[in-house]
Amino acid sequence: MPQRKTLAAIFSPTRRLIGPEPKVVARGGLLGASEWVVPRAQCLYRRLDLAALPPRQRAGAARIAARQHEPVEGAPARIAWTGGIAHLWFWTTPDPAVARSEEAWTPESLVREPPLVDGVRLLRLVEGVEGQYWREGVLQASQYWPQRPSEEQWRRFVRACGLGPDHARTVPEPIEAAWAAPWAESRRAWPGSPARLERWAWIGALWILAVVLGWQVAALARWQDAQRDLQARLETMRARSTPLLAARERAETARDELLRLRELQRGVSDYRLMADIVAALPKGSLLTGWVREGGKLQVTVKSAETDPRAFVAAFEKNKVLADVSATSLPTGAMQLEFTLPGIVTPEARP
Repeated sequence: MPQRKTLAAIFSPTRRLIGPEPKVVARGGLLGASEWVVPRAQCLYRRLDLAALPPRQRAGAARIAARQHEPVEGAPARIAWTGGIAHLWFWTTPDPAVARSEEAWTPESLVREPPLVDGVRLLRLVEGVEGQYWREGVLQASQYWPQRPSEEQWRRFVRACGLGPDHARTVPEPIEAAWAAPWAESRRAWPGSPARLERWAWIGALWILAVVLGWQVAALARWQDAQRDLQARLETMRARSTPLLAARERAETARDELLRLRELQRGVSDYRLMADIVAALPKGSLLTGWVREGGKLQVTVKSAETDPRAFVAAFEKNKVLADVSATSLPTGAMQLEFTLPGIVTPEARP
């Protein structure tokens, strides 16, 4: 274990905060690559629960999901993992010079020290603030604001996290979190780009050959000839296997899409929900509006009953419809908003 930590320290990257005057936030090891840290203000966050998929399929599913969620076509994406949870950050306004370079990038949120205890916190960032909700040591939700949020904005964020009103009474003071190693796994094989690794390999090989094996020039030439021959044969084999690999990739993509479509069929149907709601409404009530988006359901009701508490109390014992809020409309109607359990809704746009 100490040897692994030493090796990781040697190859750890040097991280610099992107900006007009780049600032080093973490110095890496002797052989570490260079990595840009992108402020949270320039990133869009998404969270995917892929724990239900086999481990070998999760990376492919995350890449497909990243293409589906990208805010603009071709936006760079960074995927990090905590178990079966995929954390996606999209760089919405990438720097052209950095995008063309060999250096990697990481979002600011990923290299900020995680909290020691679960709950919600308001984090002060390089630009603006970020609301985070952690549970069991895993980031559950993230919301960015350019400045400290209002009480209503904070209340909406806490409610979206599924927490009670006790957590939303006041907006907490933003806290400072130190720079730290990424709290989620990026699953990168080696630091740096393939081109950089190739240069290191050649430099090392040439140095060893010049110092230790200089007298074996003839043998080296024969080895290079054999290598070229082997490379040519490998290229031929790759050309023959390319259609098979492409077909396999299309099959896996189609399978993942079928699994995604199958997931859409889960949950309670609108017909069942409508029947349960009508049965629980006060006598003489009339259902006039119905809008459902994922796990959110909005219903408009005309009724002689004008007390919102009566509508909330009507659904207290219903496990599916218990999470409800009632609002009186200027037209005299009552608007009911339900949050359906067990259905993941997309996080709010930062």
